[in-house]
Amino acid sequence: MAWVAGLVVLLISYGIGSDGLAFGAFAVIVVSVCFTPGAVLWWMRYESVRRTGWRAVTVQAVIVREPAGCLAALAAVPGPSADPERKLDYVVRFRDGDGARLRGGASLWHRPPPLAFDRAQPGWVGGTGRSCVVLFAGGGWGPRRPHAVPATFLADLPARPE
Repeated sequence: MAWVAGLVVLLISYGIGSDGLAFGAFAVIVVSVCFTPGAVLWWMRYESVRRTGWRAVTVQAVIVREPAGCLAALAAVPGPSADPERKLDYVVRFRDGDGARLRGGASLWHRPPPLAFDRAQPGWVGGTGRSCVVLFAGGGWGPRRPHAVPATFLADLPARPE
Protein backbone atom coordinates (compact mmCIF):
# COMPACT_ATOMS: atom_id res chain seq x y z
CA MET A 1 0.00 0.00 0.00
CA ALA A 2 2.95 2.33 0.49
CA TRP A 3 3.59 2.51 -3.25
CA VAL A 4 0.07 3.89 -3.77
CA ALA A 5 0.86 6.84 -1.51
CA GLY A 6 4.16 7.28 -3.34
CA LEU A 7 2.37 7.34 -6.69
CA VAL A 8 -0.04 9.99 -5.43
CA VAL A 9 2.83 12.15 -4.13
CA LEU A 10 4.71 11.83 -7.44
CA LEU A 11 1.65 12.76 -9.46
CA ILE A 12 0.91 15.78 -7.31
CA SER A 13 4.50 17.01 -7.07
CA TYR A 14 5.33 16.72 -10.79
CA GLY A 15 1.90 17.73 -11.98
CA ILE A 16 -0.35 15.54 -14.00
CA GLY A 17 0.68 16.06 -17.62
CA SER A 18 -2.18 14.45 -19.46
CA ASP A 19 -5.67 13.23 -18.77
CA GLY A 20 -4.70 9.69 -19.77
CA LEU A 21 -1.95 9.57 -17.16
CA ALA A 22 -4.29 10.97 -14.52
CA PHE A 23 -6.97 8.42 -15.36
CA GLY A 24 -4.43 5.59 -15.33
CA ALA A 25 -3.03 6.65 -11.98
CA PHE A 26 -6.52 7.00 -10.51
CA ALA A 27 -7.44 3.52 -11.80
CA VAL A 28 -4.30 1.98 -10.27
CA ILE A 29 -5.04 3.63 -6.93
CA VAL A 30 -8.68 2.50 -6.88
CA VAL A 31 -7.86 -1.07 -7.89
CA SER A 32 -5.09 -1.38 -5.32
CA VAL A 33 -7.25 0.03 -2.53
CA CYS A 34 -10.09 -2.36 -3.42
CA PHE A 35 -8.07 -5.56 -3.86
CA THR A 36 -5.24 -5.22 -1.33
CA PRO A 37 -7.31 -6.14 1.78
CA GLY A 38 -8.55 -9.34 0.13
CA ALA A 39 -5.04 -10.25 -0.99
CA VAL A 40 -3.71 -9.71 2.53
CA LEU A 41 -6.47 -11.90 4.01
CA TRP A 42 -5.73 -14.72 1.55
CA TRP A 43 -2.01 -14.40 2.32
CA MET A 44 -2.79 -14.77 6.05
CA ARG A 45 -4.90 -17.86 5.30
CA TYR A 46 -2.09 -19.28 3.17
CA GLU A 47 0.40 -18.84 6.01
CA SER A 48 -2.01 -20.40 8.51
CA VAL A 49 -2.59 -23.43 6.27
CA ARG A 50 1.15 -23.72 5.63
CA ARG A 51 1.73 -23.98 9.39
CA THR A 52 -1.07 -26.45 10.12
CA GLY A 53 -1.38 -28.45 6.90
CA TRP A 54 -4.55 -29.97 5.48
CA ARG A 55 -6.82 -32.48 7.23
CA ALA A 56 -9.21 -34.71 5.30
CA VAL A 57 -12.85 -34.10 6.30
CA THR A 58 -16.44 -34.37 5.23
CA VAL A 59 -18.08 -30.95 5.15
CA GLN A 60 -21.65 -29.76 4.76
CA ALA A 61 -22.76 -26.16 4.25
CA VAL A 62 -25.65 -25.06 6.47
CA ILE A 63 -27.58 -21.77 6.58
CA VAL A 64 -28.30 -20.70 10.17
CA ARG A 65 -30.25 -17.78 11.57
CA GLU A 66 -28.64 -15.68 14.30
CA PRO A 67 -29.43 -12.24 15.64
CA ALA A 68 -27.47 -9.79 13.54
CA GLY A 69 -26.68 -6.94 15.93
CA CYS A 70 -27.55 -3.27 15.82
CA LEU A 71 -25.24 -2.14 12.99
CA ALA A 72 -26.05 -4.99 10.58
CA ALA A 73 -29.33 -3.40 9.50
CA LEU A 74 -27.51 -0.22 8.51
CA ALA A 75 -24.85 -2.08 6.51
CA ALA A 76 -27.23 -4.43 4.70
CA VAL A 77 -28.00 -3.74 1.08
CA PRO A 78 -31.77 -3.68 0.58
CA GLY A 79 -33.16 -6.62 -1.31
CA PRO A 80 -34.68 -10.05 -0.79
CA SER A 81 -31.35 -11.89 -0.53
CA ALA A 82 -29.74 -9.47 1.93
CA ASP A 83 -30.86 -10.85 5.27
CA PRO A 84 -28.33 -9.94 7.99
CA GLU A 85 -29.58 -12.78 10.22
CA ARG A 86 -28.68 -15.53 7.69
CA LYS A 87 -25.20 -16.92 8.22
CA LEU A 88 -23.30 -19.62 6.32
CA ASP A 89 -21.75 -22.31 8.52
CA TYR A 90 -19.74 -25.40 7.64
CA VAL A 91 -20.23 -28.55 9.71
CA VAL A 92 -16.90 -30.36 9.46
CA ARG A 93 -16.29 -33.97 10.52
CA PHE A 94 -12.73 -35.26 10.70
CA ARG A 95 -11.86 -38.89 9.99
CA ASP A 96 -11.14 -39.58 13.68
CA GLY A 97 -14.75 -38.67 14.60
CA ASP A 98 -14.11 -35.18 15.94
CA GLY A 99 -15.86 -32.22 14.39
CA ALA A 100 -15.89 -28.46 14.15
CA ARG A 101 -18.23 -25.67 13.14
CA LEU A 102 -16.78 -23.01 10.88
CA ARG A 103 -18.39 -19.73 9.83
CA GLY A 104 -18.23 -18.98 6.12
CA GLY A 105 -16.20 -15.93 5.20
CA ALA A 106 -17.54 -12.93 3.34
CA SER A 107 -16.27 -13.54 -0.17
CA LEU A 108 -17.89 -12.60 -3.45
CA TRP A 109 -16.14 -15.24 -5.55
CA HIS A 110 -15.40 -18.08 -3.13
CA ARG A 111 -18.66 -19.86 -2.38
CA PRO A 112 -19.30 -23.52 -1.57
CA PRO A 113 -20.59 -25.74 -4.36
CA PRO A 114 -24.40 -26.14 -4.40
CA LEU A 115 -24.16 -29.87 -3.62
CA ALA A 116 -22.56 -29.04 -0.26
CA PHE A 117 -25.96 -27.81 1.00
CA ASP A 118 -27.66 -31.16 0.24
CA ARG A 119 -25.24 -33.62 1.82
CA ALA A 120 -21.75 -33.87 3.28
CA GLN A 121 -18.99 -33.56 0.69
CA PRO A 122 -15.40 -34.77 0.86
CA GLY A 123 -12.88 -32.02 1.38
CA TRP A 124 -9.98 -30.69 3.42
CA VAL A 125 -9.63 -28.07 6.14
CA GLY A 126 -6.52 -26.09 6.96
CA GLY A 127 -5.59 -23.15 9.14
CA THR A 128 -6.65 -22.02 12.59
CA GLY A 129 -8.81 -19.34 14.18
CA ARG A 130 -9.89 -16.58 11.80
CA SER A 131 -7.65 -17.85 9.02
CA CYS A 132 -9.22 -21.18 8.06
CA VAL A 133 -9.78 -22.48 4.54
CA VAL A 134 -12.24 -25.19 3.49
CA LEU A 135 -11.16 -26.93 0.32
CA PHE A 136 -14.01 -28.76 -1.42
CA ALA A 137 -13.15 -31.60 -3.77
CA GLY A 138 -13.64 -30.73 -7.44
CA GLY A 139 -16.97 -31.32 -9.00
CA GLY A 140 -19.58 -30.03 -11.36
CA TRP A 141 -18.73 -28.91 -14.85
CA GLY A 142 -15.31 -28.12 -16.17
CA PRO A 143 -11.98 -29.22 -14.77
CA ARG A 144 -12.06 -31.07 -11.47
CA ARG A 145 -10.07 -28.57 -9.41
CA PRO A 146 -10.48 -28.18 -5.67
CA HIS A 147 -12.58 -25.19 -4.65
CA ALA A 148 -11.29 -23.04 -1.73
CA VAL A 149 -13.60 -21.01 0.51
CA PRO A 150 -12.63 -18.82 3.49
CA ALA A 151 -13.87 -19.69 6.97
CA THR A 152 -13.50 -18.80 10.65
CA PHE A 153 -13.39 -21.35 13.46
CA LEU A 154 -16.45 -21.15 15.74
CA ALA A 155 -16.53 -24.23 18.00
CA ASP A 156 -15.59 -27.87 18.38
CA LEU A 157 -18.41 -30.35 17.91
CA PRO A 158 -18.82 -33.40 20.13
CA ALA A 159 -17.34 -36.63 18.77
CA ARG A 160 -19.69 -39.00 17.00
CA PRO A 161 -20.72 -42.02 19.02
CA GLU A 162 -19.37 -45.21 17.49
